[in-house]
Amino acid sequence: MEKIRVVVADNHSLTLSGVADSLAAHGISVVGQGSSAAEAIALVEHTHPDALVTDLDFGPGPTGLDVAHRVRETRQDIGIVILSAYGDPRLHHESMVDIPKGLVYVIKQNVASTDQLVNAVTDSISRAQKALKGQLPHTNLTNGQIAVLRLIVQGLSNAAIATNLSVSEESVAKSINRMCKRLAIESGPDTNIRAALIHQYFDLVGANR
Repeated sequence: MEKIRVVVADNHSLTLSGVADSLAAHGISVVGQGSSAAEAIALVEHTHPDALVTDLDFGPGPTGLDVAHRVRETRQDIGIVILSAYGDPRLHHESMVDIPKGLVYVIKQNVASTDQLVNAVTDSISRAQKALKGQLPHTNLTNGQIAVLRLIVQGLSNAAIATNLSVSEESVAKSINRMCKRLAIESGPDTNIRAALIHQYFDLVGANR
C-alpha cells in the first residue's frame, strides 16, 4: 500500500516540525511543510498530497479555514485536518461557521497520541471522498456572546463594548449574565465575573494548558 502523502502547515516552527516528524514516524509521507497560509496553498498545488494538516491561526491575514476553502475549490478529494488550540473557532473570529465538506477539526490540547492525528488524517480523506459534511466544535455560546467575550478579553468596558458592537450597555450586561449561566460561572462576593470569563476564554483557546 502506498504511503499517505501529507502537507503540514503551522506558523510555529516547533509545532510544524513536531507534527511533521510525528506523522512521518507513523508511516505518513510528509511532502511539504509551510509556515503561512500562502505557503500551505502553494504546497498543495505543487505536491498534490492526499491530505492537508493546517493550523487555524496564522496570525494577521488568511486563516487555516480560508486555506481549507481555497484548497477545496480545486481539490474535492483531498483530506483536510485543522489542528488548532481553539476549542471553538469562533473565539478566533465569530464569523467562522462555514466550513468545506469533509473537514476534520482537531483540538491540539485534546490530542493524547499521534495515533489520534493519524486517524484524523485518514478520516478526513474518507470524508472528503464521500463529500460528508464537516463539523466544527462549538461552546454553548451564541455568536453575539462570543463577540462580547472577545472584547472583554481585550480589556474593553461595557460602555466601550456597547459602542464597538452598536448596542446598548444594558444589552452588553445581559449578554454577560447569560454567558455566565451558560458557562456555569456563579456570581457572588468572591467572584470577579470578568476575570472568570477571561479565564474561561484562555482555557478555550488552549492558553491555560
